Amino acid sequence: MTDYPHRRQDRFGVIARLTFTCLVVIMGMTALRPLEAAYQNPVLKVLLFSSSAGVAISSSQDLTVSDDHNRLGTAKNLLVTPASQSRLLINQKLTVTGNLLITARGETTIQDMNTRQRRKYLGTFEIRPYVGGLHLINHIPTESYLEGVLNAEISTKWHMEVVKAQAVISRTFALFKREKYSQLPWHLTAGHYDQVYKGSDIADERGKEAIRATQGIVVGYGGHLAQTFYHSNCGGITEDPVRIWQNPLPYLKVKPVPYGERDPRYHWEARITDWEMEKILNKARIRTSGIEDIIISKRTSSSRVLELTFIGDRNSTLSGYDFRKAGGYKRIQSLLFDITRIPGGFHFKGRGNGHGVGLSQWSAKEMAEKGYKYHEILYYFYHNIELIRHQG
Repeated sequence: MTDYPHRRQDRFGVIARLTFTCLVVIMGMTALRPLEAAYQNPVLKVLLFSSSAGVAISSSQDLTVSDDHNRLGTAKNLLVTPASQSRLLINQKLTVTGNLLITARGETTIQDMNTRQRRKYLGTFEIRPYVGGLHLINHIPTESYLEGVLNAEISTKWHMEVVKAQAVISRTFALFKREKYSQLPWHLTAGHYDQVYKGSDIADERGKEAIRATQGIVVGYGGHLAQTFYHSNCGGITEDPVRIWQNPLPYLKVKPVPYGERDPRYHWEARITDWEMEKILNKARIRTSGIEDIIISKRTSSSRVLELTFIGDRNSTLSGYDFRKAGGYKRIQSLLFDITRIPGGFHFKGRGNGHGVGLSQWSAKEMAEKGYKYHEILYYFYHNIELIRHQG
């Protein structure tokens, strides 16, 4: 597909697009049908949270409790607290050494006793003690996991084709992590560091429909799972991951994207006072005070800020990535920005939201609304990939 598919208005262009779409569908069906029986809906291990206070677990049906060696019994309500670096206390009565496995049928309510936050989840639960607390890990089949991801990462009220695209890239993202971290206690976390997972509380029928329609389909490249990075809005151009994370991936390139301006947060501004700027730099371990000016000393090929130079009692440099992390992702929405010195501080004016690598969700939303199918959206953002059914 071209960089500007929305410009194809002539009759030949329409025919070409229809031909391309038919070929993709035919090739996709040919590739997927023989593998359909092979998809096993692999179980993911997701770290829900770590807690120093413990976890409360409840269900309308019996929960079966086991340790590393024995079945300990059943209960509808459990309070598990850390007793030591290798021991757990159950309901203030029974102390066990090692890990616990909680097997449930149907939805289970989980409450972090630190934050008092309560959510419902499917699957089974592993509790692992560590010095000062415990880790709670949800063992959940991939397709059920996705039900707790879609409405956390986008809105399933969006056009169905973009919801399908999100299902495919979230599935691929999770299974890539499962493969990479197969020997670790968990494959991925439930927060923004990986992709947000909020359990069965946020599942709905539209999300389930998108998951069923794409069951087992993943993004592949060169015979392996692709790293399907994605973000909210690229601000008109995507980024090369090598410039941010020193991670060269041939299917993720700098690409102009003429979609996404309908996002209400497409344009953003922020004001940071001199005092706040010094706090941000201290957080980033930059010991510059009396900041007189900030210069964007390097940009990437997508015009994102690669390096900032701070002019003060001594000049210092900081990567754009580290500056955004220290300044706050909600405040510095992206690295596509300019800086102006103003009385008492600095004015930031930028575009987009997120790191800019891979699929831009708001751009994909607009593409779906213009008639693009989910596979066309994926081929647009990920270069020379293939859509296959996972065989794990």
